[in-house]
Amino acid sequence: MTELQSDSENLKSEIKKLRILLITLTLIELVYFLLIFGNGTYWVNLSEKNTHSIIIWILSFIASGFFIWLFHLLVMGIIIWYNWKKMPINRKKKIDNTLMILFLGIIGMWFWIPNKTELNNLIKKNTTHNKELS
Repeated sequence: MTELQSDSENLKSEIKKLRILLITLTLIELVYFLLIFGNGTYWVNLSEKNTHSIIIWILSFIASGFFIWLFHLLVMGIIIWYNWKKMPINRKKKIDNTLMILFLGIIGMWFWIPNKTELNNLIKKNTTHNKELS
């Protein structure tokens, strides 16, 4: 296997891993938002005057939201790092992608991740560029 083939296989593998990470983040955030904006009476029976359980319920949502937010920032940081260090695109496109990810959040991450056609075009453009340099 040549170096260019291994680079393209590496790129495909890494994008696949990032897609799995993004799917995981999306599912976690969707479940969290459904629990927050859903009907809370499933979890806490407000007819009971047990304020202790209500306070624990509210604090658990706050704590879980904090950890989900940290996971969101971690995934965002990984994708921005990958955009700058590994993606074979020009500097202007990297800046545009970074701003899109920062301002649109998870939607920007989904817009950023290339589909199979875009990935193959990116690899093809990169291999033709590398052949011209040789």
